[in-house]
Amino acid sequence: MREIWFINQYAIAPDLPGSTRHYDFGVELVKAGYSVRIFASNVNLSLRKHIRDLHGKLWLEEQIDGVLFEWVRTSTYQRNNWRRALNMFNFSWNVYLAGLRQGARPDLIVGSSPHLFAALAGYRLARRLNCAFIFEVRDLWPQALIDMNAFSAGHPMVCLMRYVEQQLYRNADHIIVLAEGSIPYLKQRGVIEEHISYIPNGVHPEHFISRRTREESRRLYGFERFTVVYTGAHGPANALHTILDAANELKEESAIEFILIGDGPSKLSLQAQAREMKLKNLRFMNPVPKNNIPDLLFAADAAVIALKDAKAFYKAVSPNKLYDYLASAKPVLCAVPGEVARMVERYECGLTSPPEDGQALAKQVCSLAAMSKEERNNMGARGQKLVLEQFSRPKLARRIIEVADNKI
Repeated sequence: MREIWFINQYAIAPDLPGSTRHYDFGVELVKAGYSVRIFASNVNLSLRKHIRDLHGKLWLEEQIDGVLFEWVRTSTYQRNNWRRALNMFNFSWNVYLAGLRQGARPDLIVGSSPHLFAALAGYRLARRLNCAFIFEVRDLWPQALIDMNAFSAGHPMVCLMRYVEQQLYRNADHIIVLAEGSIPYLKQRGVIEEHISYIPNGVHPEHFISRRTREESRRLYGFERFTVVYTGAHGPANALHTILDAANELKEESAIEFILIGDGPSKLSLQAQAREMKLKNLRFMNPVPKNNIPDLLFAADAAVIALKDAKAFYKAVSPNKLYDYLASAKPVLCAVPGEVARMVERYECGLTSPPEDGQALAKQVCSLAAMSKEERNNMGARGQKLVLEQFSRPKLARRIIEVADNKI
């Protein structure tokens, strides 16, 4: 049996908050006759705490729906400081050691970004174990960090990442990108287009069946007004101040509320900002497991996505939450430019506004709330149809299988 390893520090099982991309692909690969291992951190990105007890071991193996998860020991962090850098380096070194000690040789290793050091560990393992290596590009690091003003172009960490980035582009047997907008960037760095496959994020349709009626879910979560929901990370890249600014613009609109669900390094400062603004129409909720997201979204009236206005960032993203929103048949309020906005506009499944412009977002919220329920339902139905036809995880998994078959 052919074996594939995915190395993604932030991979999760469905009982945790985050993206199930590699779990979903793993389930489909197992059905196709592959053996699949996913190497992930035992520190969850959303919760920022250990989610599996390793009992002092370097890693813990857990089988979920035929997929083997290898939860790798990793240090914790709370903010985007030196402890997060240590967290990334710690995982990358430990996953390399865990891979060497598996007692098995894979046929293919997929090393996934956003941070490059885990992917580098995957590349080193592939060369050590004499197997094929695929680099999966989920964010254009370090360029995205520069564009977000997180680092200067000459910062030592950026210089190190540039070197690692080039090594991965040059030596990978194949590259997977999640957004077509990142392909020109890769070509500028010497990657031949024939070596690139576009496999975006998506959803598994079977996972987006609500276990409750809409009314039950609204009572459970306390949704009483026209409810706009955000689900996901609360970090600098997510530009959630845009949503706070929109809520501030709509203070007097008692019929509209915003709910921000998730966690991240910016959450405490966002909560402080909301208190300072005296926002009564916005509240925060803790992260929820991925398998609870459908109930939350079905209870909402609309869903919002925002990102920082950083060119390299929004060109390369394929936000998980976008496909979750669409699969739930919710109209999308999109404060993200580029490929994401073009999709929302082309398929008429939501309304768009410029990034980091709370006033413009507030106007679109009002426009959506003023529509008839039928208009909003039609908008949501178009988005759901789009996901089922083009972004179904089982369909996308066939592309992974095709790439794997060609490289093994």
